[in-house]
Amino acid sequence: MKSEGKIAYLRLHAAKHGFEGYFNLARRLRDTKVVERVNDDMLFLLTYMAAISTADIERDRIFDYAGSQKEYEASKYFRQVHILASRWGYAYAKACKYISQRLKDEYLSKFFGRMSNILSSGEPEKNFLKQEKLTREEIYCNEYERSVESLKKWTDGYTALMVSMTLVVTIILVSVMIYNIENIETIAFLIVLLTTFTCGIALFIIYKAAPAEKKVHTLIQKSREQEIIRFLSRILLPVGAVSLTALILIGVKLQYILLAITFFTLPIGLFAMIDDKNIDERDSSFPAFIKTLGTLAGTTGITIRSAMKDLDKETIGCLKPGVEELHAGLLMGLTSKHCWEKFIGETGSELINRCSRIFTDAVELGGDPAEIGNIVSTSSLAIVLLRMKRRLVSSGFRGLAITLHTVMVGLLIFIVEIISKFSGLVSKVSDSHASLQGSISGMGMSMFNVADSVPQLYKFTFSIVLILTISNTLVIKIVEGGGNWKLLFYGGLMSGISGVCMIIIPAGVSRVFTFQA
Repeated sequence: MKSEGKIAYLRLHAAKHGFEGYFNLARRLRDTKVVERVNDDMLFLLTYMAAISTADIERDRIFDYAGSQKEYEASKYFRQVHILASRWGYAYAKACKYISQRLKDEYLSKFFGRMSNILSSGEPEKNFLKQEKLTREEIYCNEYERSVESLKKWTDGYTALMVSMTLVVTIILVSVMIYNIENIETIAFLIVLLTTFTCGIALFIIYKAAPAEKKVHTLIQKSREQEIIRFLSRILLPVGAVSLTALILIGVKLQYILLAITFFTLPIGLFAMIDDKNIDERDSSFPAFIKTLGTLAGTTGITIRSAMKDLDKETIGCLKPGVEELHAGLLMGLTSKHCWEKFIGETGSELINRCSRIFTDAVELGGDPAEIGNIVSTSSLAIVLLRMKRRLVSSGFRGLAITLHTVMVGLLIFIVEIISKFSGLVSKVSDSHASLQGSISGMGMSMFNVADSVPQLYKFTFSIVLILTISNTLVIKIVEGGGNWKLLFYGGLMSGISGVCMIIIPAGVSRVFTFQA
């Protein structure tokens, strides 16, 4: 009676104020931006709704639970449907139709339209949500695979583009040695600007082509590697920032600054790579674990805690320590929510975070653990298999990009050092034998005398090396995906390669190309 009186009051209030509430709601819906991660969100949100619907709960509770999942951007639309139905007296079928007409995203609009038709026909929500989850899973897999194929082609294009840019820079350097170019600074600036623009466009295209997914969770409880990363970052990054600023101010050479960057970033990056590898292993073991756990609890009619006791922990791979700790916490009488949150946090995985919460929420609502485990396992396994396909592309590109970076930076440094040495030789010969060679020979020698342009050439080459270092760092991270801390690993690695090339190659050129006048 209380809820009915509230609905009547809201209707009366809307009538008195000229439906201003309806107008404001519609305006907010029209102004809602389409989220970039709607595909990823909808897969897990439909998995959540399909799982909790196995408990045969009321329709309003399904929409209420779906709308309260704040980690999914698409949940706001289910929340709006629930508000229209519970507060404004709309039927759920009519509320879904109302929302579908105001959404800009094509898939969401059609989804709410289909849901409106199903709800008005009287078909159980459980059947519709299961089928829609399977459909969304198939669509998501196809879209992900297309993105991986597109990413593969764009990485090939990026490789060709970087080789072409290096060739252009090489031609410019050689041209300066052959021809007496007066406006070398202007040309160098334009080439640096063009290289920056080209790399930026290439990175943007690859970023758009790469599948969008979240791999590392943002919970307070972290994995062991993530705790180490947090500890090291609080020490190394501030100290590194102060040290690098001091090195720049006192005029230390660029190669030593790059090596200092490696020193402060690579330790953090190494643990980020270890954490990424461990997350992949845990994610691969999770589908079998959750399906087996649900089957044990569902078929025997026992609780999750009792089923975990009968679980063969030797078959769950790297999840064994976490599952044993989870089981121990449940046996000690700790709250299920606290134990699962600790287990999720220590895995470091967003996939396990989402799927475990779906499983526990649905089981607590009274759903069939076997059916829920099968639903969650299917979705998580699909994500794991798709990541394997992406890893196949990214691993090959990573090796190629690191090798190509070494070769490109080494080639540029080698050429500018050869030019510098050759120019010094020409200057010595020109000065020593000017009186003997005559004016014609002096003119021929002057064509190769670029001693005045050597400082500009060094600045130009080092600028290109910096651009390549930053670009190759970002592109590998974009192609691989994963946590942002991996940037420190690839940034430190690329900086170290550039710094070592800038130290070793000039020394090698000086040792090999020793001329005597």
